[in-house]
Amino acid sequence: MILRLAWAELRHRPGRALFLLGGYALGVAVMVVLLAVGEAMLEQARDRALVGGGDVVMVPAGVSTEMLKGGGVAGLFLGIDQARFIHRNVLESPRARRQFSIRAASPVLDGRQVEIVAGGRSWKALASGEIPSRARAAGAAPNLLRGRWEDTPADRQWAEPTQAEQLGEMDRFHLPEGDAARDSTWAEWHYFNVLLAPDRWVYVTLMVAGRVRERGQWGGRVLLTVRERDGTHRSLTRDFPGQLVRFDTLSPDLRFGDGAEVRLEGATYRVLAGAGDARVDLRVTPAPRRYFPPTDIGGTTLTSGYVAPALFARADGTVCLPRCEQVSGVQAYHDHNWGVWRNVSWEWGSASGEGLSLLYGAVRGDSTATEGLFAYLVDEEGVRGVYRPAPVRFTGTRSVPVGPARVRVPTGLAFTDPRQDLEVTIKVEAVHVTDLRRPQRRYFVQMRGTATVRERGMQPERLQGFFETYVE
Repeated sequence: MILRLAWAELRHRPGRALFLLGGYALGVAVMVVLLAVGEAMLEQARDRALVGGGDVVMVPAGVSTEMLKGGGVAGLFLGIDQARFIHRNVLESPRARRQFSIRAASPVLDGRQVEIVAGGRSWKALASGEIPSRARAAGAAPNLLRGRWEDTPADRQWAEPTQAEQLGEMDRFHLPEGDAARDSTWAEWHYFNVLLAPDRWVYVTLMVAGRVRERGQWGGRVLLTVRERDGTHRSLTRDFPGQLVRFDTLSPDLRFGDGAEVRLEGATYRVLAGAGDARVDLRVTPAPRRYFPPTDIGGTTLTSGYVAPALFARADGTVCLPRCEQVSGVQAYHDHNWGVWRNVSWEWGSASGEGLSLLYGAVRGDSTATEGLFAYLVDEEGVRGVYRPAPVRFTGTRSVPVGPARVRVPTGLAFTDPRQDLEVTIKVEAVHVTDLRRPQRRYFVQMRGTATVRERGMQPERLQGFFETYVE
């Protein structure tokens, strides 16, 4: 009966019947194609070579591996920030190998636009790059038909630099660009603090400041701030004209004539500086892995950069303040800052012990919102944690005289990241206040104290350090 009705319909309305049949056929064909594509994608996802090898693929936030495999214009501009740092101090750190059994991390540079020139002709092309030893360890090495595919010295330096190579790579000077090049508040400096005794220390700063691209509009300064046992502070300065200043955009090296210098000698900083009746001649040796990588904030009103090559270091040499004395193996710290500093303020702190370093900070620019606070823990096995805690709060204050005024300064600081069970409390043991004589955030407060760090599943740790904030 059904067949008779179908034939009758076909004879009566042949066009409509064929159109209906074609629609059903098209729908079935589309379904077959989709199922085939899905099956192919599943097979590709199981193929380690096609997705970069390994058991886990790291891609930029919000991007899938399918997008990267598909290529296209969008793929030319994707990247992972701080890739070298993540590779060395996170993915291939001793902690990652011990806790997560990571054998190797294989970085992939994909979709980079290049130009090939041969025989007088040129072609635009897309190039990819990998580190042979890492790709092989991740199971993504190609099947070579001829030749060799081995690590070059540049590959080795990218993945496993020596301590000296890593310091030279991260710690270097900058030339200001754009509006910053015309701003007289541009400044860049090396900063070292050296703990001579529990109640005695010295800050050493070698700074370049001004419009460094304009002759006669910039120069160098040495600043030595000495904290004596009785709690008094002495700040001594010495200035140098720009023609006596030499700095290197490919290394940390900085020289002020014959009067002062910072020079990287292997994996050790040589620091020579003098001002007034004080001078230092030190060798500062950073602990491996205890560093924070270069980072910068850019915007219309704020340009600020920071790197801390030595969250924990040992210093040896001579300090004359003015009496000369030898120091050997004392705790030290080194960072490097650059940017435009018109009405800029910050929250900052660094504390270390033999086994752990803490760093936290936030920067405020003129008429800009406060950058969110970050906190960072690192030890000899690599990064232990990166946090975004709530703002620093004062847990107590006291009044101290600053010139004719009295200023309330903190006796304790604290911040928490409840999402990751981090709590940091700081007991302030010594304070030095500088009156900046400006309308907002007028008083700069430098503190020495003890930070107690509590992490999930870990014993609390007490770290000695230095901390900075601003008060009205």
